[in-house]
Amino acid sequence: MNRPPQQPPAPPPAAPSRSGGIGVRKALGIIGALVVLAAVAVGYFLSQDGADRAEAGDCLKNNGDPVFPDLRVVDCGDADAVYKVVQVLHDTVDTARCQGVSDIGYEEQADRARHKSGKRFVLCFDGIKKK
Repeated sequence: MNRPPQQPPAPPPAAPSRSGGIGVRKALGIIGALVVLAAVAVGYFLSQDGADRAEAGDCLKNNGDPVFPDLRVVDCGDADAVYKVVQVLHDTVDTARCQGVSDIGYEEQADRARHKSGKRFVLCFDGIKKK
């Protein structure tokens, strides 16, 4: 009896190339890291001139409004400077301590979500009279 010759088994299929997936994943990781670094840098620089950094003698401008002030430290020669800090009282929110010291008492509890400092303080300041 003649048997037909058996054919050798077919080779297994080649594994799909993964080089494209690794490159895309790596690129997305790099882009994500750059976005995080940029956000941290912007937050750092924006917080550098916040009210929680003010010291006696500094001048302030208000980027907000009277109800929701956003006080920022500026150069006293700046046209936007409207207040001058007379005294800074740390670890309190008692604006009554500014009576007899300055025209205005401003308190802030710099929560961690807004300013990242967690500070409580009062700024006693006077308005700058414009000529």
